[in-house]
Amino acid sequence: MSFVYVDVIVHGYRSSRSVRMLVDTGSTYLVLGSDVIRELGLYETPYTVEVTLADGRRIRTKLYLAEVEIESRRGPTFVAELNTPTPLLGVYALETLGFKINPRTGEVEEISPEGGYLL
Repeated sequence: MSFVYVDVIVHGYRSSRSVRMLVDTGSTYLVLGSDVIRELGLYETPYTVEVTLADGRRIRTKLYLAEVEIESRRGPTFVAELNTPTPLLGVYALETLGFKINPRTGEVEEISPEGGYLL
């Protein structure tokens, strides 16, 4: 499978904008840089998490809350604050919105009703 990119609308309390993200099924959280988090005004949670980077390093980072939108489906997700070269879309956001990546086509596919995990 090749790299899969998705346009994600990220909503904060200050503004919203479309962000092109690399789908990373090995990542739990959506990952954005601190500049985008500040620009959009994402809600800071009182939580920090330890994440393992692709190079094996472990770091602690703050978690924020945002609403994300993919293909007209909207839902909440946690955002990890990391200054990466490319924003990442992790599995929590995909599953929250009821999507998966088809490994054959590299396309985003529906797997469940939007917000089905909340029921």
